[in-house]
Parts: sequence; C-alpha cells; structure tokens
Amino acid sequence: MGEKVSRIAAVADRFHNEGVMNKTCLVVGAQSDIFNGIRKMMEADHWVFYDAVNEISNTYPAPQMPKWDLMLITMGKVAPVGHWWDMLPVEFADCIHSNLVKPWEFLRLFWHWRSYNPTVIWFSGSNPQGIMDGYAPYNTAKMAVNKLIEQLDHETPDCKFVAFGPGYVRDSKIHRATLDKRWPNPRIARGDAGTSMEQIYAALKWCIEQPKAVVGGRNVAVSDVPFTAPTESQFKLRRA
Repeated sequence: MGEKVSRIAAVADRFHNEGVMNKTCLVVGAQSDIFNGIRKMMEADHWVFYDAVNEISNTYPAPQMPKWDLMLITMGKVAPVGHWWDMLPVEFADCIHSNLVKPWEFLRLFWHWRSYNPTVIWFSGSNPQGIMDGYAPYNTAKMAVNKLIEQLDHETPDCKFVAFGPGYVRDSKIHRATLDKRWPNPRIARGDAGTSMEQIYAALKWCIEQPKAVVGGRNVAVSDVPFTAPTESQFKLRRA
C-alpha cells in the first residue's frame, strides 16, 4: 500500500510543474534518436513522458500513469536492405511487423487509457512514396502506416491521427542497416545536414496544435508545414 501511495505521489509531482498542468506523452519507441533529440524541447513545453514498453508491466488492473494526451509512435526498423529477391520471407515480414503491426499493438493496448480528444502522431519515414532500390519492405510498411492512419482517423471521431514525415535525419542509427550492408544511398552519400531537430519539433508541435479537420488522417511532412484549408485528398493516398 505504501509503495502505491508513493507512486501516486510521484505521478502527482510530475503532473504539475510550478502551477502549470503538464501534458502526458506515451512514447512507443523511446530509443528513437529523433525522440531523444526533441525530448528536451518537449519537456520545456511541459510534456511528461512514459515509455510504453516499460508501462506494459503496470497495466493490470489499470495503467499506473496519467491518461495520455499524445501517443508518439517512433518505433520501426529499416532492415533488411537489398534486392527483394535476396531477402528471406521472415526478414521481409519482420520489417513489416516492426513498422506497422507492433506499433498498432501498443496503440490497441493503451487505447482505453487515453485522455479527452487525444492525438496520435505516428512517424512514417522519410518519403516512402519515393522509389529507391533496396528498401521494399520498409517503404511498403510505411506506406501502409499512411493508409492505416487515414483509416483510424476516419473511424475515430474523438482522436486525431497524423502520419508524420520527419524528413532525412543524418545522425540517426536508423541508417545502420544501410551502412552495414554497404548499400548505395544517394542521400547518405551527399552528406548534407538533413532535417534539424528544431525543424522536426516545430512541425510536430504545429501538428499537435491543429484541429482534426486540418491534419487528421494526413501524411504531414516537415516540409509541408504550415498549410491551411487542405482539400479532402491532400496528403492522403490517392490515385492521380
């Protein structure tokens, strides 16, 4: 009983900061370099974080955390890299599972522990619509994420779902699969700075602040922000 009281008190301390009500962010993929790159900026805006993987053991009989206002899904992997005909079926399937199915499982697990009108922002990769040799499973999974986000947003009137494209981030371990494979990647080879953490957070924050009618169900990239009065099909998967 004493441990439970102490945990509740700790949560209360984290939930308030100098009279300002903090907001709760449940992170699916807390080891992400991008998440850790923007974390301090989010903390300055009074976000308090919980790692979904760590919270699994605390879900019975109910999660021991405040109800989440934002679920940030940064989980995923690029591997395997190479020609699709050289990949093992289990490798291809594992990439799809890691980028699409497993994050959805976390969303479903914590779905009933959401706050009023929450937001789900699911990172959808760096331009999976583009074609580049060697990334068939990763791009396929991320394109499926874009469609899933549109579907979930359509079916869920009390939650805003956004597929978020952070752009190319140079200093990220997500490129390890490409580098280990010594697979040619023009973007990596150019060595440009890519998208900064400040740009990513500015776009992310903008998405959080927008109403569902503006960004809900859309694949919003950092380079798209800001935009106004989108058409029904803008930033969604559609035939030309």
